[in-house]
Amino acid sequence: MKFVRKARIALGGIAAASALALAAATPAHATYEAGLQAYVNGQYQQALDLWRRFAVAGDVRSMKILGDVYSGMTLETSQSAATPIEEIPVDNVQALLWYTLAAYHDFSAYQLPTAEEVNAQILGERRLTEIRFRMSSGDVAKAEKFIAQTFESGSAYDIYRLGEMYQKGAGVDKNNTKALQMYSLAKERGVGEASAAYEFLEPLMNSKEVKTALANAEKWQPPLPIEHTGKTRQQEELERLKRELEEIKLAEALKAVSDIDVELVQRALNALGFRAGGVDNKLGPSTRAAIRRFQYSTVAKNTSMSEDEKQAVVTGVLTPRQIVDLFNDAAKANHPMSQYVYGIMHVRGIGVEQDGVKAVSWLDKAADQDLAIAHYALGVVYRDGTTGLNEVSPDERKSALHLAQASALGYSPANDALRRLSFEYTRDNQ
Repeated sequence: MKFVRKARIALGGIAAASALALAAATPAHATYEAGLQAYVNGQYQQALDLWRRFAVAGDVRSMKILGDVYSGMTLETSQSAATPIEEIPVDNVQALLWYTLAAYHDFSAYQLPTAEEVNAQILGERRLTEIRFRMSSGDVAKAEKFIAQTFESGSAYDIYRLGEMYQKGAGVDKNNTKALQMYSLAKERGVGEASAAYEFLEPLMNSKEVKTALANAEKWQPPLPIEHTGKTRQQEELERLKRELEEIKLAEALKAVSDIDVELVQRALNALGFRAGGVDNKLGPSTRAAIRRFQYSTVAKNTSMSEDEKQAVVTGVLTPRQIVDLFNDAAKANHPMSQYVYGIMHVRGIGVEQDGVKAVSWLDKAADQDLAIAHYALGVVYRDGTTGLNEVSPDERKSALHLAQASALGYSPANDALRRLSFEYTRDNQ
């Protein structure tokens, strides 16, 4: 299986929102175009760095195009009518962050915006619903956290604007308590609009909400600037190297996946309801049809893929990565044989990294459903111990217990293993 490294952009790289107020001092068109030119030239990381720098300096066009890039949109440029984004992975958290900053960028305190800047703001706002729809609630919350931190790191007026966003539920979840907290902080810093907003909102809230808002305002500290919270270039390089090593190890582990019997694949497909038919250890028409149904299910809800791209995944032949995903899904669906297989994969490093604790966890789940071979596998694991991550140390008592359970359930190889364990234990204690 071919692996292509795609470097992710650290989520922590969001500069203080006070920089958003510097639009008047920055030649927005020239800076935005410089990033666009770098992108057209294939210098993707340089383009991202330029757009990010200009975005936090108040260039709403750069904010909007960062949202486009991270959402996986095709960029339209004067030099290339359809420049595909292939080197930059989709990151919906970043996309929502930048679209929100573009949509709620405030022009009133600065120079009169151009038509292109206003258009970028409108387009950014239109994209918000679509991006939120494709995200999990956890990812939306993560993006909103970054949005709040960005505005809280800024000027008193930025804090007031965040209060408005909380009050209206615009860009962040509606929360009157947080809105009143932001208004309180902003009015203490001399923002007249915040005083009026505070006087309007307070009577609409109960005494507990007001008390909480004021207590939070009293304890509030501005978020640390990026130089204290962001990653250094050395840290980013170490993380990049670590990812490369992990991908190399995973590629080696996936090579062994092809040795897994078709019978086990058929059982996993049937357990998930993909109807592979009888378990005959043959890759016949029914099994291939079941594989196609499974393959389509893995991409069916991917809104970033066209229907043609989804159909291209449906080949009827599982890739090593898909085999791993199949057993993972079936194991999570509480299918005991798949739990056993997935546990053994973690013991041996087949398709996944060797991990003794994960191996024991999955084998335990299968053994709890009286799968004899899972008890046998646990007996061997506790007899020999494991290597790799989270090593499991030998434990003769646990080994004997599981081997005895396997024997009682009729798994004959456990009898010989149990006699061998008893012999070695007796010999070691003579």
